[in-house]
Amino acid sequence: MYIVFPKGQTVPRFGGAFVDFFIQNIAEAFGLKIKSAARERFGQLCLTTGKPGLVLIQKAKTAHGKPAEAQAESIVFSHKIKEHLFCAGFETLDRYFTSKHTGEPYHKVADDIFTATIAFDVPNANFCDTGSFLSVIAELAKMHKVLEQADFAVDAKQAPQANFEKDFAALTSLRKKIIKAGKYSDFDMLFLTAYEKFAENMLMPQEQTGHNNYICHNLLKEENIYMGKKPIFTNFALASFGQHQNDLIYIIKRYLKAGGGAGLSLDEILDTYSKHKDSDPLNHKDFTKQLQYPDKFVKLSKDYYSKKRSFAPKAYITRMEECLARGEAVNNWLGIGS
Repeated sequence: MYIVFPKGQTVPRFGGAFVDFFIQNIAEAFGLKIKSAARERFGQLCLTTGKPGLVLIQKAKTAHGKPAEAQAESIVFSHKIKEHLFCAGFETLDRYFTSKHTGEPYHKVADDIFTATIAFDVPNANFCDTGSFLSVIAELAKMHKVLEQADFAVDAKQAPQANFEKDFAALTSLRKKIIKAGKYSDFDMLFLTAYEKFAENMLMPQEQTGHNNYICHNLLKEENIYMGKKPIFTNFALASFGQHQNDLIYIIKRYLKAGGGAGLSLDEILDTYSKHKDSDPLNHKDFTKQLQYPDKFVKLSKDYYSKKRSFAPKAYITRMEECLARGEAVNNWLGIGS
């Protein structure tokens, strides 16, 4: 999410001393004074006159059909998480600056909401480096341990609860309809192949192990993790209450996607996590089952067949092929035959 500069490099792409007047006003609302700024994909990367130096100013995206107030509540929730972590010793975070006018971690201009957060000039995490990845797992365990003690309002964001039986029944019904129709599109063929591979992994126990009321990051990919003196977690925009093992499953799948599967075993990862969280070892059998759950396949299939299409867009074909490849990669890593 944030711009990364090679270590020791200044900011040559910042042009002159001119700064957009509107952005300067936004910065001043957060008590910041900008020396120079550059437009980037996610907003304006600003070089400030004092600490922390690099700041990212951006307009918050409002979910379709939801009012700006909902986005503001989400920002406040993320802000609480970061401040809780900061007070617990996580000193390097993409913390929000608060508005001089309201004290909130955002600034409103008409119907738009703007935020200002600390940006970093260190590299992103490299999941293919086994040593770095294990350090990320260790830091994740420490973060989860701290977040278990977080005492936030009960009306905070809740993770959507999956209904495995309902999803399995829906995809099984789709399979029957496709076979009965007798005419298969390219996507239908891939769907049927994937269904046969993933069917046994789609049914999960309704009572999963793990506490449902812990704060999860939910977006632990390389772009949101930086490697300074120790791993830095950023972008808590999708954080919600859920099970901490979901974060661990997400990051392991990203590790396999990055091609690091040959370096570490599941046991090594789980042992590292449990050691630094000072908790009992995770149940290997249950965790393996959840790791095999084809969440991307379920979501993609439901999305595609929710609308009647006369042809299969190439993007959907590519994504279904990726689902098959990822499922096979997980099985190979776990030593389970395809």
